[in-house]
Amino acid sequence: MLTETTTITETTAVVANLETRYLSGGPATGAPVVVFLHDGAWGGAADVTWGGILPLAAENFRVIAPDLLGYGGSAKSIRLDVSPFAFRLTHLFSLLDQLGITEPVHLVGNSFGGSLTLRALTNPALRERIASVSTIAGTGGAWRGADLAKIGDFDGTPERLEEIVGFLCEPFEDKDAQLEARMRWAVAPGHFASMKAPHTAPPEAMKVERPADPYPGNLTGVTTPALLIEGKNDTLFESGWSTKLQEFLPQAKAVVMDSKHSPNISQPAATWAVINEFLTDITKGGNA
Repeated sequence: MLTETTTITETTAVVANLETRYLSGGPATGAPVVVFLHDGAWGGAADVTWGGILPLAAENFRVIAPDLLGYGGSAKSIRLDVSPFAFRLTHLFSLLDQLGITEPVHLVGNSFGGSLTLRALTNPALRERIASVSTIAGTGGAWRGADLAKIGDFDGTPERLEEIVGFLCEPFEDKDAQLEARMRWAVAPGHFASMKAPHTAPPEAMKVERPADPYPGNLTGVTTPALLIEGKNDTLFESGWSTKLQEFLPQAKAVVMDSKHSPNISQPAATWAVINEFLTDITKGGNA
């Protein structure tokens, strides 16, 4: 595990009858709660995505980083009758309920995890429980780049996983540890099927037209503080997506980092500095 420190612990609990692995640390009481949501690439998990950031964040915040359903050490259980965001958000807040966390939390996500934070804002019931959102290269699903399709398939080999990580990150010191940890979860029983099942096409006679997705229009009017972190060299989403998203979230702060898709992995200290400044400003009553 990338987060083997005295400040971060690993727990597996049963939440809504589903095994749920999460990392946690920081002050047990009296500190704002920050929930970290990992990326959705092959082998994504809390330790893989946030290993370098959680110990830094735990110095001043209570941190919780779950493995989303279908990923890591959590149950390889998914729903195919609702969006990939909806059931995972329901499960996330069930975990927070079980932990006795009822105050609004700060959500921080990378890639798919970042999209989860934005999609949560479109649900009025969930929005009441969110103090802020910070998304790193997670757009909510809009403004996809040409290279996004290039990370969709996985053949189980280290070589292919290294190609995928090459789209996520520029060269960095801990790449070997990242590949080792990500491979561990990428080959875990049930992960491959969980990733592929939503993309299985039904027979022609069973195809139905899906309702139009109102996103990002359904963010209009949301006033929750938001931080949008875009990688200058990210080819998985359109350049300038953060500026486009500000048209719907005018209160959002946009920051462009000199990185690819996941600076939280390749540049954890620099990435946390940006998020920490944003969160500190909010928790001290400033304008984010």
